[in-house]
Amino acid sequence: MSEVRDLARRARMAGLSGNFLQGHEILDQAQALVSDDPVGQASIAIERGRLHNSAGSRQDALPYFLKAWELAEGAGDHNLAVDAAHMMAIASDLAEAEHWTQVGLARVAAGDASAHWAGMLHHNLGWTYFEAERFDDALACFRRDEAVREAAGTAQTLKVARYAVIRTLRALRRYAEAIALGEQVVALADAANDQAPFVCEELAECHAASGNAEASRAFARRAHALLAGNPAMSRDEPARLERLAALAGIAPP
Repeated sequence: MSEVRDLARRARMAGLSGNFLQGHEILDQAQALVSDDPVGQASIAIERGRLHNSAGSRQDALPYFLKAWELAEGAGDHNLAVDAAHMMAIASDLAEAEHWTQVGLARVAAGDASAHWAGMLHHNLGWTYFEAERFDDALACFRRDEAVREAAGTAQTLKVARYAVIRTLRALRRYAEAIALGEQVVALADAANDQAPFVCEELAECHAASGNAEASRAFARRAHALLAGNPAMSRDEPARLERLAALAGIAPP
């Protein structure tokens, strides 16, 4: 079983690197090691689903996540089941995302699964609401995630939670609140010798919208300096880098 879990982790890392074919090949190896072990089968199913989802094939991913949920629930591995529920929520439309989030939260509330899942479930549902432009609902979810991370998270998970709050406050045009929280996040990151480029990006946008060109330029330069060398940003989000350069007053090459 430990070998299967290790192969499942390796498949996930391959997927995160964009090596989806390699990830599936690793899971094929894992499949050959399990027969009637439901937890092993669930681990393989959820990682197979993650590979499809990361490759942009949500409809191909959903049956694997559902299989993982059913197998893990049947085996009594509720943490793995909640992982599958949270992936169902990520890959589903809004109504199903709400349903699966509540399924996962119910397991956490019952004490069957780790409390850290509550923050993740709220966070992911928040982005689903955000994509649907239901910004007030998104903000409520992100605030719940923030509360979980404040109580029992790390500095990194709290920073991620607060970034989502800041981004949504900007979408709601509540710039002063976004700036206040963003500058708090950046100050904490600076004190910890950490970086917060995406929060700096939000501060640049909020200050620009508020008419403070000088502050916008300063934060845009900080964000651009950190993100311009990020291969994923250059490949996937060139428009955001161009926008940051414009706010920073950096001439195009």
